[in-house]
Amino acid sequence: MADVPWLDRLAHDLRGPLAPLQTASYLLQRDDLDPARRQELLAMVERQTRRLGGMLDELNDWIRAGQQRLLGPREHCEPALLLDHALVGSGLAGTAVDEDGNIAVVDGDPHRLTQLLRALLEYAGNRGTPPVLSLRSGNGSVRIEVRVPGPAPDPVQLAALLRLPQAEPFDEGLGLRLLIARAIALAHGGELEAVVEDNRLRLRCELPLAG
Repeated sequence: MADVPWLDRLAHDLRGPLAPLQTASYLLQRDDLDPARRQELLAMVERQTRRLGGMLDELNDWIRAGQQRLLGPREHCEPALLLDHALVGSGLAGTAVDEDGNIAVVDGDPHRLTQLLRALLEYAGNRGTPPVLSLRSGNGSVRIEVRVPGPAPDPVQLAALLRLPQAEPFDEGLGLRLLIARAIALAHGGELEAVVEDNRLRLRCELPLAG
């Protein structure tokens, strides 16, 4: 049977964008609405619509992960290039990456791998300070590490970070993105783990090298 508390929270979260959308729909029908206020409401409708769409995409990915249908076509791709794409998409273009100079290649779904990296970057970048990034390869795998700014979570929070939905999502979503990121890593034969070193949270993704 489905987890009733989780379904209750899901229904609550999905209702979140609906209240402002309903209010905006009512106000936009008024003939005496100030033009500036109309533009504010239209911008809010666009923002909340994108938020709701993101929630539905998140839920769909979570369902597909549970059915082991998450990955699309696989191809040889370079994690360094995928990380560049993820940095641009996350608004962190130009962030330095400590690389070892090796040209690592993995066999994977580039769309899903970029999605994984974006989830890590946006979680870390939400702290207001750019994360510290490193890329290393060797012994048959490539490791991408994102060092998250700010104090590390306590042991209970750390244990739940990649295994339970976030109670307070970093992106106003459903709190599933880090779980989906780990599912993507596992589907590629890799792993995503959260560890604390030097009182800093580190998100480490390891993927097997191609061939």
